[in-house]
Amino acid sequence: MSPLCKWAMESGLITGVSMACFRLCGAAMLFWLVSPLAPRQRIDAADWKHLVIMSLCGMGINQFCYVLGVQYTSPTNACVITTSTPVFTFALSALFLHAAVTARKVGGLALAAVGALVLILGSQMQGGRSGNPLGDAICLFSQFSASCYFVFFSGVIKKYHPVVLMRWLFLISAVLTCPFWLQELCTLPWNLLGMPEILGSAYVVFFGSFVSYLLMIVGQRHLEPATVAAYNYIQPVIAATVGILLGVDALSWQKVVAVLCIAAGVWSISRKSA
Repeated sequence: MSPLCKWAMESGLITGVSMACFRLCGAAMLFWLVSPLAPRQRIDAADWKHLVIMSLCGMGINQFCYVLGVQYTSPTNACVITTSTPVFTFALSALFLHAAVTARKVGGLALAAVGALVLILGSQMQGGRSGNPLGDAICLFSQFSASCYFVFFSGVIKKYHPVVLMRWLFLISAVLTCPFWLQELCTLPWNLLGMPEILGSAYVVFFGSFVSYLLMIVGQRHLEPATVAAYNYIQPVIAATVGILLGVDALSWQKVVAVLCIAAGVWSISRKSA
């Protein structure tokens, strides 16, 4: 999503705030459109407060800050910063959920982190576009917010059908963040948008928000929070691959080493103990 998100915003017609609006409102609309296919479930009164916090951590703050950060930093840096999510999630799980801290998990986490660092440092050595401290910080905060979502709400996630939960979470987050993007949306020059803006935004909304969050919450119902977050290590690999295919990045030995480290690290974290 990061390279295509950056591609859509390259002209300056679509800002990070506008893209965040597209993600939240677009995904909300899609989840409500498919909601008749899901079983009917009523949200318990006691869970509404949890849904509000979940919508802010997992969608509102997370998505809003991430696309805003991408506007200022490079796509590669934004993707590499997403690898901080497993670290935050692992620490929060151990601290608050008393999750087991094993040598295998710590080793896998460290190995994948090394792969991510090799990837970004290799890109910078080859003259790739560097990041921006402000953009990097905003992206980092978005990942901490996502970690809170992974760790503290597993009970609610397992209680409701994924589509039922997602339709409410995205709707709530869209409403709560409305004051931040409403004026931006009203002043957007819709008539000037070209194919890069339209196709890039459509991809971000459908695949980067609707499909990915639907699949992610299914995974959350079966895996530990730290394991779900560990798959964020794959994002820099995808971003680098897309960059190579689009001709804006080049294949190097650093990228090959990084991919192998990340793959081995995620496998180590994900596999079940014998």
